[in-house]
Formats: sequence, C-alpha cells, structure tokens
Amino acid sequence: MHRSQDDAAALEPVQKTDASPNLSGLDLQTWLEVLSALPGAPVTESDILAWVEGPLRKFFPFEKFLGAYGGLSGGMIRMRSLVTSGYPQEFLSTLEGAFDVTSRGCFSWWTSKRKAFFLDETGARDEQDVQIFASRRELEELERFALGAVAAHGVIDPYAKAGTYISFAGVPRTRHKRTLAALDLIAPVLHSLFMATKQPEKAGVDLTPLTDRQRELIDLALEGLSDKAIARRLSISDHTVGNHFRAIYAQLGISKRSQLTALLK
Repeated sequence: MHRSQDDAAALEPVQKTDASPNLSGLDLQTWLEVLSALPGAPVTESDILAWVEGPLRKFFPFEKFLGAYGGLSGGMIRMRSLVTSGYPQEFLSTLEGAFDVTSRGCFSWWTSKRKAFFLDETGARDEQDVQIFASRRELEELERFALGAVAAHGVIDPYAKAGTYISFAGVPRTRHKRTLAALDLIAPVLHSLFMATKQPEKAGVDLTPLTDRQRELIDLALEGLSDKAIARRLSISDHTVGNHFRAIYAQLGISKRSQLTALLK
C-alpha cells in the first residue's frame, strides 16, 4: 500500500537531529522509492514489519530487526510494544519488559546522546569513530546469538518520556559511517510508524494535570512496587511517597492503590 499526501504528512518525522546527516555514499533514489512504499493509515505493527522486511531491505541490508516502543522514567525503560524479525526465540526470551538503563552501556549512551551507534566484537563506536562503553552483556549477546555487527538508533520524545528504539543485526561490517548515516534517515520514519499505531488508542484517563514525579510514581506502582520500594528506588521518604499518592488519588477521584491499578490497566 502506498501513502497518500495526507498519510505522508501524518508520518512526518517528529525529531530533528543536531545536524543534517552525512548523505554521501547513500543511494537516495532508492531511499525515495522506499519512502513511497510506506504503509498508509491506519498502520499496524504487521505493516511496520512488512515495510522493514520488504522495501527497506533494498536500501539498508540487514539480517535481523528489532523495534521497540516504550517509556523512560526513574532510570527505567518499560517496553510497551516490540516488533522483531529474524531473532531466535531464545534471544527474545532474554528481553525484559522493564530494565535499568545503566545495565546496557550502549543503550545508556544512546539515551544520553540520541545518536546512532555501531557495535561488533571489537567494541562500540559512533559515526565519528569515538569509542562507546559496551557492557559485557551486550558483547556476549553478539557471540551467543551470532548477531554479527549491530547498528542501532531511535527517537526519544522528551515531553512524553517515551520513544522508539531500533536495532539491526547482521549489517555490513565495512563503511559503518554510511550505515549510521542511513539510520539517521530511517529512525524518525520508523518512530512515526510506531506512533501511528498508537493514534487510534484513546487514553481513558487524563494524566496531564499530574506532575512528572507523580507520573513517575504511577509507573512504578503499575510495576507492583510498594510505597517502601518506590521510596527506596527514588531515594525519597515513605512519607513523601504517601503524600504524592494522596494527591494523585484526589486528582483522579479515587481513594486507593487497587483503584489506581484498575483505572490505568
């Protein structure tokens, strides 16, 4: 399915990079053809996968794909949706629904710098060949699951504290700068596609009146953490946590944790 002009406007990339990507060496004619093959609205996760496995391969060679949409708060990543291609079930079973950002060196670097990176058995680096710390887990995954070279990027919306992370395994080992330049083009498009799958969903509860801290506490509460565990996680007192939840309950017109969970889940 091809995009109409209205669809194209809806899928316009939402994040501007600090500088224009270096497009030298990229086949931009093929890229335009790939864009013309974007799925039209409404977009499903199956549509995203079909576009990645089909048209995108003509522009960006890879063996395995992982695309995730999730939230970021309290130093934790919480995945809300996951689309993959080519990965064995053994690898997928190791992925956590929620994890500490600092547990993965490359991922932590990406959330901070928001730039594409390249990872192989020799280590990780950015498009300027600056070395990036890769955790032992990230390096061991390359060998254990025969991932080859990996290139990753994504888009973070600082206002929604959510974003899209994309990772391609089995990318060419040579000319990694060209690979990362291509990801600068691909990442915002995939982010827009992921966001398009969320558009039909209607939020049942308006959390906009709540503070960032209050929404952070709600995220932790939905993970099942007690008030004491939340206080330890955020390095605040139990009393402060209690005050926050009383304010949250008053704003939402409820009176206890079980009602909060039922309301938001």
